[in-house]
Amino acid sequence: MNGTHATPSTPLAPRRVPEAYVRAEIASYPLASPMAFRKAMVELNPELDDFRGGRTRELWMECEEKLSQHASGWSLDRLIMARDFFWFGAVPGRRRLSTLGPVSLLRYVRKLAGSFLEPRPGLTEIVQSYDANVFDASIHYRWLTFALPEDLLLSALPAEPPPSHVNVEPPLLLRRLMDSGVAEIHHHVGAGMDFSLLWASLLARLADPTLSHDELQSPALPFTGETMLRWLLAAAVARCVLAEFLREVGDASPSSLQLSGFLKNLGDKPAWHPYRFQVLHRALWALENGDDSELPDFYRLQDLYAQLHPVGCVLPDQPPRTLEEVWRRCDPIAVRLGLRTDNGGERWLMRHGLAYLAECERDGNSPRRDGLFSQLFWQAQRVRCLYYRTVVQRPMTAGLQWFVRFYDRLHWVRAPLRAARAEVSFHVAGRGQLLTALEVRTAPASDSFMLAEELWSLTRSWRRVLQLSEAPRHGRREPEFGVLIHFTKERDPGRLWVTGAPPAGDRRSHAEPHPRDVIRLGGRYADFFSEQVVRARAVTNLLQQVPLVLWLLRGLDVASDELGVPTWVLVPLYRYVQWQANLSATTFTDKHYLQRPPPLQLTAHVGEDFRHLMEGMRRIFECIQYLLGRSRGRLGHATALGVEPRLWSESAGSVLTTAEDRLWDLIFEWRLYSSYRIDPDLRAEAPPGRPEQVENRIRELSSLVFRRSYEPQVLAEVHHVLHQLFCIPVARVRPEGSLDGFDRGLRMLDPEHVRCFPVVSQILHRYREDEQVFLRGQEPVDVSLDASEVSALYAVQNALRRGVAHRGLVVEVNPSSNLLIGDLLDLRNHPILRLFPPELKEGDSPPVPIAVGSDDPITFSTWLLREYSLLHEAALSAGYPERVAIEWLERIRRTGLDARFTVAWLPTANELSERLLRELDHYLQRPSPRFY
Repeated sequence: MNGTHATPSTPLAPRRVPEAYVRAEIASYPLASPMAFRKAMVELNPELDDFRGGRTRELWMECEEKLSQHASGWSLDRLIMARDFFWFGAVPGRRRLSTLGPVSLLRYVRKLAGSFLEPRPGLTEIVQSYDANVFDASIHYRWLTFALPEDLLLSALPAEPPPSHVNVEPPLLLRRLMDSGVAEIHHHVGAGMDFSLLWASLLARLADPTLSHDELQSPALPFTGETMLRWLLAAAVARCVLAEFLREVGDASPSSLQLSGFLKNLGDKPAWHPYRFQVLHRALWALENGDDSELPDFYRLQDLYAQLHPVGCVLPDQPPRTLEEVWRRCDPIAVRLGLRTDNGGERWLMRHGLAYLAECERDGNSPRRDGLFSQLFWQAQRVRCLYYRTVVQRPMTAGLQWFVRFYDRLHWVRAPLRAARAEVSFHVAGRGQLLTALEVRTAPASDSFMLAEELWSLTRSWRRVLQLSEAPRHGRREPEFGVLIHFTKERDPGRLWVTGAPPAGDRRSHAEPHPRDVIRLGGRYADFFSEQVVRARAVTNLLQQVPLVLWLLRGLDVASDELGVPTWVLVPLYRYVQWQANLSATTFTDKHYLQRPPPLQLTAHVGEDFRHLMEGMRRIFECIQYLLGRSRGRLGHATALGVEPRLWSESAGSVLTTAEDRLWDLIFEWRLYSSYRIDPDLRAEAPPGRPEQVENRIRELSSLVFRRSYEPQVLAEVHHVLHQLFCIPVARVRPEGSLDGFDRGLRMLDPEHVRCFPVVSQILHRYREDEQVFLRGQEPVDVSLDASEVSALYAVQNALRRGVAHRGLVVEVNPSSNLLIGDLLDLRNHPILRLFPPELKEGDSPPVPIAVGSDDPITFSTWLLREYSLLHEAALSAGYPERVAIEWLERIRRTGLDARFTVAWLPTANELSERLLRELDHYLQRPSPRFY
């Protein structure tokens, strides 16, 4: 439906949960649920009776209860059939369940892996069964990788050696991307690793003597924070013991030595002090039984593991500087065995552990032949799977507040990767393939010296990428690299939202003008603004002193909790930093370097998280009208531009939002109808009768919030001026704006450039300072998504899309991120198919240019080329021919290259990077080594 005045034509219907998600949850439950861990299960019994299958029955009952909350449209019969298939290997037309005996976890996991992947060494592919097309098979496997680590599935395949990767990129698409060059334009370096790298980093971090017992504090964990950390330590200890046992067993028969005998021999050795061995025994016993009451305390466990890790205690002072060192030094198994391959330690443990279990089953056909080994091996794997599900965003957790929780769980564990971050990001984004350009994003430091250290570290790591990259092919340059500084939106100073205990009505947040027991000069967001000013000045101070950094520091961004801070708070920061950066670039003088640094570029995360679709579009408008201004920048995500209004309305039915946000949404809508202080390309064609409805509702809501009814044009001026505080011409400040005196912002307004100045300034003062206005603005308002509302959404969306296309702005699309945060359920619903359709139809809105990025690889279990292949699948499954899909992706690829912020480092990347390191060393007032 493309018409401006389109209305719903079908009754409202609830959204259906994807079948692939339900199947993946059932399939993974024996390995990835806290219940399976507590029951320490090593087999699944299809009888499900009290005598033989009691644990399996309890596991299934909990699984059924949890799925009943999500499995919309699934009957119990369907759930049970999926359980029988994945848990017990019941295949139609083959053995009946009545003839099946207990299924060991080895058989279960090998059957699970074989159901999705071909058993091929090196590089494998997704199984194409007779009853599923290529898209369904890929979709089902994709959802399974949200539930379980992929390397476990690969190791379980009966191939020698087990495969290390799954070929999911279509060969023709991959060849075109690599031959023509592809740019990664949206990649957060703090989440730029994959899970195998994060796990290696965790194994190193757990041995760090400075690690605190309360590092892992987050809501909705499978266990409390400290308990989860203790289980991670117990699993890390068990890994070391299991690996030593497997080394000693070698090719011997399982009956000649079992783990219990190995441990007894270990306790008799003089090197093991009785007290230390007692801690080891308790840790293994607790892990074997899933009983945290017997688990040693954090400090005893950490001391034990630090002694088992050969280099754990020296890693904090001598961290890995390259990706190869990460693999070689972080995992104690890799250190002990001298392994240098990617994920070598974990893959060795899984490969040899599964082989040992298989040998045990062949010798006597009993999965309990070496019961202790089986229990510890699978319990350690369960801890790893549970941890995986705490850092990879879970499906059905839409919105950025959920994302922030998953992302925040990375901060304490990624320290060992810090020195190799640029190389890690390049490796993960390209999945071993060379990229044309890589942009990474990081939060600004609180002072210029810390920022200089950050950029120095990233540059040194990038030099390693340049050393390892092949010689550029004819016509191809060295890979480009750039850093974007992103301001981080934060809901409240006490991080109550992050910890899962948000007070009602945005109280005690940065939005509250005068929280109880807090003195806040300047009203709303004054404290947040002051904190960001410190970071903005750190950026500008460094650029003034080292202008050459502009070749590396390529742009500004704002990210994280989109609804936590409004756009108007960020506008002065953007204006100031961009002005100072341009000043540094134009005043740059160096007789040894003739080229001036390029100007700083702008982008922003916006339109990704919203309660009402109109709210998402309002924030996009505020971004392009005020934050980006006339710069040809980019929009991060901006999914609100492509969401189909009718389908969204049918799904939501009605929306509960705050009176304040609803008022701003209506004012924004009215501005587009009346062209109030906006460019003509943003004017929206108003549906019949809609302006009158909007005006009346504005008067009602303004009376509720401000206790006085105001006309729309007055509040439209308030909305405009609010986004121009500290900026010319509305404020009487220098051309670059001002960051001083947030509490004095209203005094700087210029009456000559503010319409209805007395009334507008009074409203602004009350909005920013009056606690009662704030509290009334937080009152809930229920918005019915009727025909008028849907027609308005179409009208506004068409206007915004036309304006974005006219200004040449590029939307950064991240399919996996949008799938989970935007709760799209299926990539065939992805807004990209409306924003930039593979084929244009008569009457469609102008296409919006888009570029593809991976966003946060670890959080969304993805990489750049995977994102392209997901769009390829979405286009084909939507009915477009292969040729059309490939040509469409080629246009997207070219847009990504054209819209990249990175620039070629001249005369060569090696020379400029060496000079950057020297100048940053000089700024940091430390000796500069000759070689890095």
